[in-house]
Amino acid sequence: MKKTLFVFLTLFLFACNNQTQQPLPKSDVVAIVGEEKVTIDMLNAFLKSKGVTNADEALLKKALDSLVGEVAIANIAKKKNLELTREQLNSLNYLQVQFMAENARKDYLSGKPISEEEIAAEYNQAQEQTGGKQYHIHHLLFQDEVQAIKQREIILTVDDYKNVEQQYLLTNKGMKNVGDIGWVSLSQLPKGFKEVVSSMPENTVLADVVNTEFGAHIVYLKAIRDLQPPKLEDVKPGIIKALQAKKLSQFSQLARAKAHVEIKK
Repeated sequence: MKKTLFVFLTLFLFACNNQTQQPLPKSDVVAIVGEEKVTIDMLNAFLKSKGVTNADEALLKKALDSLVGEVAIANIAKKKNLELTREQLNSLNYLQVQFMAENARKDYLSGKPISEEEIAAEYNQAQEQTGGKQYHIHHLLFQDEVQAIKQREIILTVDDYKNVEQQYLLTNKGMKNVGDIGWVSLSQLPKGFKEVVSSMPENTVLADVVNTEFGAHIVYLKAIRDLQPPKLEDVKPGIIKALQAKKLSQFSQLARAKAHVEIKK
């Protein structure tokens, strides 16, 4: 909160020193402190800096009183010609860049609204990636592939995965995300798993060790069930945000490609 308030006050000082690039929009005046006018817009900015979006009359009065006090102190800084520090000026410079970039993103999205066709396509693609199924998976993880192969041979010989898993978990108490990982869809699995799990029968141990970036895995598929997809309307807001994020990522790449960027070493 202090940091946000500092930014607000710095902006106020910045305005007092006539260093802004454009005049502030007109707004009703709610107080005059010395020669400085405190407007409704300034009060709203003050409230927003403190995380307040809805204020009753009592809170507005309290906020105005606090703001008047800050402006009075800022007036002293102005009369003494106290200049902003280098760090403060750089903070203002970055803040302006941040606001302009935010406006550019909003402008870009306003020109590229998310269509119902895009939403439907993204929804259908997500359903295709899940394969319409969920898989109840257990797995054991080893850093040494040879050790994983030997352990798998023991499991296949005794035909008893559960007891082997119990012993494994007792021996590897500190390991996470091993053993029973519950019901998952294909889209939730690492790359090495996706290619094999969908073709495994229920209640079987995969005949081969699966290698991923995490190590060597022994995979046991306990069961398979049909996946009931969520209704489109329930996930629509999330899909829109995801599509907007994709568009903004493309916009960022395009902006960098168009700009002349030279990194000084």
